[in-house]
Amino acid sequence: MRKKINNLVDQFLNHFFVSYSDYKDRLIQSQRELVEDLLVPIIPVTPSVCILPLIGKMDEYRMETLEDKVLSHIGSSRIDTLIIDLSGVLHMELPILKHITNLINGMSMMGCKTVVTGLRPEIVKQIIRSGLAFEERVIAKATLEQALDDFLIRK
Repeated sequence: MRKKINNLVDQFLNHFFVSYSDYKDRLIQSQRELVEDLLVPIIPVTPSVCILPLIGKMDEYRMETLEDKVLSHIGSSRIDTLIIDLSGVLHMELPILKHITNLINGMSMMGCKTVVTGLRPEIVKQIIRSGLAFEERVIAKATLEQALDDFLIRK
């Protein structure tokens, strides 16, 4: 009898811990997806124009998330203009600048125009010193407000 009870308790505990582990994995995954959505907030302005405000530190993980979300959004929503507002980014390392340049090139390949706003002098100096060039593929505006005014006037 004791052996049978021990077996049943073992089965119960095994099932409980496996179920709990699966639950925690699903919870962590949903929280990771929520954080990724908050890291890359693509805000629609019109059906064909979206804004991507970037705030805080840009690192490799965030850039990979940004690339995945932006390219997927362009593909699924068929937007033709993405306004990237960098006024909340104080500093970018050279690998991040290269990654953004590559992302802009990829967006261009998908037929999406890029408008960049809020470039700080420090970031512009880094771009100049590094020899990166994306001015052929980008429309630059000083502020997000100017970009929206320009877009709304043109439309």
